[in-house]
Amino acid sequence: MAFRPASRDWSMRKIPTTVETTYTAGMWIYNDGSQDNLPATTTTQFGLLGIAQESKSSSATTTDIHILVPNSMNSTFYADGGSGTLTKEMEGDGFDFEAGGLTIAQATSTYFTAELVKFKTASSGIFRLRGVYGVEN
Repeated sequence: MAFRPASRDWSMRKIPTTVETTYTAGMWIYNDGSQDNLPATTTTQFGLLGIAQESKSSSATTTDIHILVPNSMNSTFYADGGSGTLTKEMEGDGFDFEAGGLTIAQATSTYFTAELVKFKTASSGIFRLRGVYGVEN
């Protein structure tokens, strides 16, 4: 399923892509600090910008893609789990994004970037970010 908003507290923005990078609709995008907007990975969970709303294959040129940007700390999103199993008792716990920026890692977490707000199934739930950068008010 990838990521998709669960609340209405999101804004659409256009951002430039990075040369030779593949983007998948539904993945989290982050900025690496050098003006490159890249897919989030297990070690790049800070500076998150938003959720890609379209796919783009790797190419030698940059283009713009649309992303949904959280407007506040209360912006929630649906997420699938990758490794591990979610339980109702995990509500309030923090989790990491898995490599590729498309799933949540329920088994092991280092950064605790996403907080489980509502348990849905053993492999999905509603989450919010524990730290939002670039939030527009």
